[in-house]
Amino acid sequence: MRIAVLLMILSLGAIRAAGAEPSPPSEKPLELRQALDVTIVSAISVEALKRTIRDPRPHGEGHAHGYGYGFPSGDATLAFALARVASDYHPKQRTLWYALAARVAWSRVKRQAHDWDDVIGGALLGSWIGDTAVGSGGIVLKRWEW
Repeated sequence: MRIAVLLMILSLGAIRAAGAEPSPPSEKPLELRQALDVTIVSAISVEALKRTIRDPRPHGEGHAHGYGYGFPSGDATLAFALARVASDYHPKQRTLWYALAARVAWSRVKRQAHDWDDVIGGALLGSWIGDTAVGSGGIVLKRWEW
């Protein structure tokens, strides 16, 4: 998931540095809260699904956490969840956000860390998490004041 987070943060910083319209100051805490919210929900959901489904990774490759479960891809899940949140606050860059998310998903297959069904499942899960967070103001953090 580090790859997805790094790409999204770098892209958002580049867009702001290039003079794109940022969110109004009153919305920035909400944007940050929703990004953090989808990160937490993505991590918990992915780990729960991996341990429940127990779909092995290609070639039985392990992961940093010491197990080799592949479905769903955590990187794809988080990338698409963050793309949904970012595109809500920066709609002019919507294509960029989703292109980055797709690139993250594709890289997981290219590196043989996941199969296509792992990244497609992650993309669908992440999109749903992002939609839910944006539509309701958050999932687990929506009641917290900043």
